[in-house]
Amino acid sequence: MLISESFDYPADVDTVFVMMTDEDFHARKCEATHAITHSESVTLTSTEATVVTVRELPTDGFPDFARSFVGQSIHVTETIIYGPALEDGTRVGDLQITMGTAPIGLTGTVTVAAIEGGTRVTVEGDLKARVPFIGGKVEEAAAPSVLSGIRKERQVGLAWLQDESA
Repeated sequence: MLISESFDYPADVDTVFVMMTDEDFHARKCEATHAITHSESVTLTSTEATVVTVRELPTDGFPDFARSFVGQSIHVTETIIYGPALEDGTRVGDLQITMGTAPIGLTGTVTVAAIEGGTRVTVEGDLKARVPFIGGKVEEAAAPSVLSGIRKERQVGLAWLQDESA
């Protein structure tokens, strides 16, 4: 199942990229998604930025059949590896989300690009469930949680940018 979501920030690409590679930003994001526990790590080199966020999330909102696969909570690991800035300042990161031992995950990209008046972040990926016969239903059940997390990131980002400019 294809997942695609874009949102805009009223800040330049460099500022948004600094935010997206800040451990405090990711901690706030985890807290906003009601993580039971979480950890964040950012590794910066001269050519790459690697962001790894691990969180345990409650499965209260999952349909019963999906909860039977994962239990009362699920460990979600999100890894984004950004390459160097392109000539126009755009950053593209390879995105990998795994969901504990559940047979579901997302592989895609995060693009941070300048637009008039700010920066657009686009998350695109392929959400796949490796469950015979009902994989599509599992994907449909998981998609709203994935999209909700992406949308929550925007809210947290707007607050982070406001705090940083104060």
